[in-house]
Amino acid sequence: MPRIIAIEHSESQRRQLKDELARLGKEGWPLSAKYDAETFGTWQKLFETVIAPGLFTQREAIVIENAEILDDFPDSLTSLIEDDKADTVIILVMNSDSKFLKAIIKSITIIKPEAQVPPWKRQGWLVSVAKEQGFKLSQEASQLLADSIESQEELRSEILKLGIYADGREITRKDVEELSFDEGGRAMMTLLDGVCADNPADVARAITHLNGDSPLPVITAITNRLRPAMILSLFQGKNADDALKSAGFDPVSKKYAVSKAKSALKIYGAKRIKIFMAESARLSFLEKTSRAEGWQGFEAIIWELMMKV
Repeated sequence: MPRIIAIEHSESQRRQLKDELARLGKEGWPLSAKYDAETFGTWQKLFETVIAPGLFTQREAIVIENAEILDDFPDSLTSLIEDDKADTVIILVMNSDSKFLKAIIKSITIIKPEAQVPPWKRQGWLVSVAKEQGFKLSQEASQLLADSIESQEELRSEILKLGIYADGREITRKDVEELSFDEGGRAMMTLLDGVCADNPADVARAITHLNGDSPLPVITAITNRLRPAMILSLFQGKNADDALKSAGFDPVSKKYAVSKAKSALKIYGAKRIKIFMAESARLSFLEKTSRAEGWQGFEAIIWELMMKV
């Protein structure tokens, strides 16, 4: 009789399946076959096929892709489900949640999507992931990754790639800049750093490269970079630190982001930063309407900021 493990749909599903197969293999349930649920069509036919282990193995694991095709689990088969001592383990890989398994939900193992780490904890999470993989990640490198890549699965992949490249040494910000961004990504970083350092030449070169379909991604990136500057322009002393923390910019863990924002605030002043942020919000709204100003509108506000007018 089989044991069932169900993996719900998420971006982390493939990694969870790989990890589960590795764990089962070590514990004595090697992978013996992978099927699409359409091969069987019904739970009854699936169970008829996998009810006993293969001819040359005492215990095995079988993967069933697109398991939701089989529809609701029938009550007539619930008594056949076994615990973790079963000879056969069926791993259901789903393109949905596990509602169609409600008849056996208490008798099987459900692997849920990985919990999403909130922005203010993303940097610490990255350092922990790197440590789990045997790598050391610098604070500046983790900050840049956390600020630049949204997908947690993509971040995990980047850590692995960077760790292999670093070959035992600490992963640095330079490593991230060189390996984790394509030419467009590097141009974006040049733009952000150029604005914060009052370097018009770098900003002009970056805009020339980035000037494409919609300026929305660039508007989002620059406002994220300058948000701490706006907060610092509104609060003073301990209140400033508390405000930064509440917005996800802890001055200690996000030292790089806060230092860049402080530099921009010193260069441009509170009034210009506030005006730029308001203009960015206006452009962002217009980009979603028929009155979009496009790159011409974005360049107008970025040069107004940098020319201090």
